[in-house]
Amino acid sequence: AAGTYPGVEAVPPRTVILNCANIGCSYVDSLRLAGSAEQYGNKFDWEGVRLAILYYEDFGLLPQGVCKNRTAALSPVPRDLKPYITVCPVMDNQPDVDDLFTIRLAMKYKCQLVDNDNYRDWKGQVDKKDSDDDVRHWLSFGPGTRLKVSFIFDRLGTFIPSVPPDATYSAADSDSRSPPPGVGGFARDRRSRSPPMPQGPRQS
Repeated sequence: AAGTYPGVEAVPPRTVILNCANIGCSYVDSLRLAGSAEQYGNKFDWEGVRLAILYYEDFGLLPQGVCKNRTAALSPVPRDLKPYITVCPVMDNQPDVDDLFTIRLAMKYKCQLVDNDNYRDWKGQVDKKDSDDDVRHWLSFGPGTRLKVSFIFDRLGTFIPSVPPDATYSAADSDSRSPPPGVGGFARDRRSRSPPMPQGPRQS
């Protein structure tokens, strides 16, 4: 049926693709800049991904996180985030496989992809492994030019994208907002709460 997860071709869900490694590392970097994580040794924290998911759920979207296999091995996906996260397979000689699947999913669902990587290699390297003309054109001249979203975490730990969801999605999409089974519980429970002051990343 229309609006179910992951959706049917005729009526794709209102979704957004999140690059987990990039978001989780950027979150820790923001805490260090704010003076909240000087003694924190890890470079990645799932709380940044959690905050991004919460943000997009508040707009009625179904966030999908793409995670490197190595990232998930070093920092296992928290139980409450598992319904949102797809862990990439190990692919020989492809260290940025999460970028590939982030792009491919955004192409499939015609939706925003959230990542501070500029994808210069995916745009310009003809011999880039597992890239092709469709990927290069989509990123450089096609919908990817407006669907690619950068972001920051401010000094209060708030996730702020460069382009809000309603700049891309229209009211005509509003019928496909139902989350899949098991998805959305933690976000709905936290929507009425103000974002806390950063106290340093939480352990997964």
